[in-house]
Order: sequence, then C-alpha cells, then structure tokens
Amino acid sequence: MPVYCETWLYPPGAFPAEPINTATSLVPVVLGVLALLFLLRRTDQGRVAYGLAIFLVLTGLGSVAWHALRTDLTLLLDALPGVIYFVVLLFFWAYYLGGRSFGVIPIGLIVAIMVVLRPASHEEARIVVIGVVAALAAGLLMATWLRKRHAFKLALAMVGCALVAATLRTLDLSVCDTIPFGTHFFWHIFLATAAYAGVRMMVALRNGALENGE
Repeated sequence: MPVYCETWLYPPGAFPAEPINTATSLVPVVLGVLALLFLLRRTDQGRVAYGLAIFLVLTGLGSVAWHALRTDLTLLLDALPGVIYFVVLLFFWAYYLGGRSFGVIPIGLIVAIMVVLRPASHEEARIVVIGVVAALAAGLLMATWLRKRHAFKLALAMVGCALVAATLRTLDLSVCDTIPFGTHFFWHIFLATAAYAGVRMMVALRNGALENGE
C-alpha cells in the first residue's frame, strides 16, 4: 500500500494511523459541502456540478478513512470517488467546449496511451498518466480561453492548484529527513481547492457566463 513520511512516525495499529493526513482529509469534505451550498442557492445548475460536489465530499470521507485506518478497503474508498470525479470532469470539460464527440477524446486518449505503452509498474503508470493529463489540461485550457473565456479563470485556478498538489505529493518521500510529517497533507488541501474550482467551472461552462460577484 502507498506510504508517506507520516506513515513511519507512529507504530503499527495506532489510530489514527496518520493524524495530520487524516485531519487535512476533511478539507475536501468541507469544500464539497460549500460547493453544494453554492449550487443550492442557485437554480438549474445541472446535475454534473451536483455530482462533482458529492464526489468531492465522498473523496474526502474516503481519504479520512484511508489515512486513519490504512486498510485495502479504505484505500479503495479513498481512490474510487476521486477517479470518478476526474473522469466526469474531464469528459464534461471537453464536452462543453466541443460537444459530445469531443468529450470522449481525452478519456479515450488516456486509455489508448496506457494500452500502447503498457507501464510495467504502478509508478510508471502514474508518471504516464500525469504526463498525459498535463498535456490534456494545457490543451483544454487553451480551448477554454478561445471558446469559453468567461470560465478561463476558474479553469486556470483548477489546473494551477492541481499542479501544486501533484508537486507536493511527489516531493513527500524525498523530504522526510527535513519535514518528518512530509508534504502529502498539502495534496489534500490544494487538490480539494482544485476540485472546488472544477465544480464552479462546470457551472460557468454550462451557464455561459459567471454570475456577478461570484
């Protein structure tokens, strides 16, 4: 199972297994609830945005369970809602920019590259996915600027926060000597912020313009 700097600070069987990672896993829960409140105060925001907000909450709850208990089941509960959020976001981001056929391109491209390259390990697969997603994000950002400029700031905030989150997650095991509890907890904070921006972006893309003052 994945390990982090904080994993080694406490003896096996401790509860929560990783206190800092567990506590910061509540950030996506809070931001998911805030996203739902944002949507409920408005009408006709579409089911996609509501679904993303719910999956953000579920991702946080799964992350709390995973970092508190570190079991195979809680690892699945941590990963699955986040993967679903990512797939739905990627599809509808492309869909709102270019239509339904355009929406399947990013997902199909990731699957095709994984099949062709056939990464030999989980780490290689993660690197491939990160590289492909980064290229797709750059392309979708460009398309958002050209076709849905009113949503560009939210798209840029989402991608920027996700990039910071991925960087800090990657650095975690290399800084254990300097920062004993590591940097993984920043992943929760910045990725949750990115996911919240993603919900707002879906609203902007769907409605065609950001609401005044929001």
